[in-house]
Amino acid sequence: KFMVGSENNNHRVLYFTEEGSGHNGIHGRYPNGRKLQILEAHHGGETTGLAFSPNKKHMYFAVQTSGILFDIWREDGLPFDGATLDIKYHSVH
Repeated sequence: KFMVGSENNNHRVLYFTEEGSGHNGIHGRYPNGRKLQILEAHHGGETTGLAFSPNKKHMYFAVQTSGILFDIWREDGLPFDGATLDIKYHSVH
């Protein structure tokens, strides 16, 4: 399964990175289709390497254009409790 979380499907989130569409950043999606924008990468930055700590309380990602690695966490101390999917689409010339 790509999604993990509580037994209540409303709390399961699929986290993913997106770039090239004008909405570069980290996003999430609930099984019911509701979308979340976790963060936006500024100035055309490409987010990549999305990962979570073993307890899912830290989300890690990098921005390729700057080479910076980020460690973020929730202010309420709860885990992100989601799976990751890193898909990149490029046109072939």
